[in-house]
Amino acid sequence: MNRKAVLVVGSMLIAGFAGSAAHAHQWGCWSQADRNIAIRNASGGSQASAAISDWNSMTILNFTNVSSGEEIYVFNANSGATGWGGLARITSYSGCTIRRATAQVNTYYFSGTSLSARGVHCQEIGHGFGLDHSNDGGCMGGGYWYSISNAYRPVSHNVTDVGNMYANKHDDDHGHPTVGPEAGAPRFHANWFHNPRTLGQATRLASHVVVATANFATDGDPISIGEEGTIPSQRVHFTVKNSRKGGLGAGDTFVLFQNGNDENRFDEDPSYKMGHRYLLFLTEREDGTYMVVSPQGRYHITRDGLVPAVHRDSKSFAADLAGASLNDVLFDVDRALEMPEIFIEK
Repeated sequence: MNRKAVLVVGSMLIAGFAGSAAHAHQWGCWSQADRNIAIRNASGGSQASAAISDWNSMTILNFTNVSSGEEIYVFNANSGATGWGGLARITSYSGCTIRRATAQVNTYYFSGTSLSARGVHCQEIGHGFGLDHSNDGGCMGGGYWYSISNAYRPVSHNVTDVGNMYANKHDDDHGHPTVGPEAGAPRFHANWFHNPRTLGQATRLASHVVVATANFATDGDPISIGEEGTIPSQRVHFTVKNSRKGGLGAGDTFVLFQNGNDENRFDEDPSYKMGHRYLLFLTEREDGTYMVVSPQGRYHITRDGLVPAVHRDSKSFAADLAGASLNDVLFDVDRALEMPEIFIEK
């Protein structure tokens, strides 16, 4: 397995800790029916074709290129300033079995002809047959633990994960829809364009760092995803209680752009709880709304400490802040603002 070393400098809150992967990484219980997968490259171009070829040649999966009736649909589309450069979406499923998924590169952030686009396609296609992110040097960790432009192919760990998932898998429930444990779970998995690896990086990337209360949510304009139509969005209205960076002050209000809605939730980006407080690392959009830099930029404030949006087993700095005191984290944010040399670029 290819492991990427992580240097920890200073306090854990500032430096963060990525850790390493030593076990299989599956997205919930999602998987395709079996190893034979019909795939359609609609508009992803040569980089998508290269990613498809990699998965087909390196794993036990058997991809068949089709012009219709696909189980994974691959394409490029400009979806604008959504925060994500790539998106995997499950559009049809039976229990935990994926019947159709899509894999998109958002060309607002990535040129469709770049190696980054190949890496994003590699990752989103991987989600389409049930892989989660993994810190192993391959495309499934690109954009999270290292640059996607330098990790645009699967690696041996991914090959092993696929083998473990599909070696003895048969389509024994085709045509018999069942309600499975994933029926109400997130069916969108994004490659976030900004994915800070330390609290210092999150502070630097954010134009505003605030503690704010969620007041109410409204429907936003649908997000275009090209030939696949649109997906919903929400606007969450907040009041600032405390500001550490940027022009928003106590008592000011702002509107947060959020991908999806309560019925179409993105993985690691759950709905906000109205009346509750959050620590938010924000960037401003052209329309005057704000969005978090990524799921690493939002924390629910509770009596038991911070609750990160990211999964506890992701081994990211944000997951390591679970249960941390708000005051302690704000102290480290202040340190990051006062001493920018503590930023760790990796």
